[in-house]
Amino acid sequence: MEISFIIPVYNGEHTILRCIQSIQKWKVPLKIEILIINDGSLDTTGTICEEAAALDGRIRVFEMPNGGQSLARNLGMEKAAGRYLCFVDADDWVDTEQIYRMWQKAEDTGADVVMGSYVRVNTGKRERISLPGEGFIRRDGTKQEQWLYHRVKTESGFGYVWNKLYRKAFLEQHALRMDDIRKIYMEDQLFNLKLWSCHPNWFCMEAPLYYYDISNASTTRKAEPNIHIKNIAMLRELINYLQENHVLEDNLDTVVPLIMRAFCWSLVKNVAYEGKSADKIRIRAESFICDPYIWQVLQIRGAARSLTRLPSVLQTVFYFICLLLMKGKLAGLITVLFSCFYPLMNRYIMSTLK
Repeated sequence: MEISFIIPVYNGEHTILRCIQSIQKWKVPLKIEILIINDGSLDTTGTICEEAAALDGRIRVFEMPNGGQSLARNLGMEKAAGRYLCFVDADDWVDTEQIYRMWQKAEDTGADVVMGSYVRVNTGKRERISLPGEGFIRRDGTKQEQWLYHRVKTESGFGYVWNKLYRKAFLEQHALRMDDIRKIYMEDQLFNLKLWSCHPNWFCMEAPLYYYDISNASTTRKAEPNIHIKNIAMLRELINYLQENHVLEDNLDTVVPLIMRAFCWSLVKNVAYEGKSADKIRIRAESFICDPYIWQVLQIRGAARSLTRLPSVLQTVFYFICLLLMKGKLAGLITVLFSCFYPLMNRYIMSTLK
């Protein structure tokens, strides 16, 4: 078995068949399997999946109590027989020809991760999201490899699992699993940054394998009162993982920008829904400032220098100011700045950090 497609689904009766059918277009004489993890759906999703499995021996359906996408993916990883794993969300679809190209690249280069590009779909409109370049990314490689690494790192390259092909043996070797989405934010980013700290051979190629449908997306269009708590929990998990493996300082260039991104996003995300509450902004700012894990990282010598390879001078300055205010424990000043300049900050953050 070469590739296991893992599809977690919850109440996906309107989109799951489209997703399955896109994978069924696989025509290359290469063994694949389609693992559907029904995460306690309350609609007809289970019936649709079972009917599809009855007609296609490549499909296996697993039932589990509702536990969230991350736990469903973990079950898929446990059940997968393929040498490579490809994660697909139930409301999206894939281009199997591009995934085959990625498999070939993994076989030819020995890559543990092959990352492709994708297409963002919004009510029928399609936008191609291309990669900054092709080739291996390495923190200490050639100039081209280092340049590509810093571009991928700062352009949400680590932010998704669904535009990548993962070598299963590498994930098993390092006991990598998804963290519970009910407790943390940015679970895909956390998974990929843990993986990156294990020094995988990571290859980028311009292969638009994935169609990311945001037409009915809801997670970014509603208030999330506990976003700061879930962001801090995610950062704590990452920092603790890196500390346990004695590689925290080696990964400051990914951890520090992530802290600043999560901090800024936590402060502005809910303003459009809750109103501009200085008290809530201050409470969320203090949660970051007072967290011992985050505070420890910000005190490491060279932490601020980790912001120098961001994609724009404006973003570097923006993050650097936030970092200084956090280190100074100036929650009051942070509150004033974010309150007074919310429209400008929100426009900038929405365009660059999501």
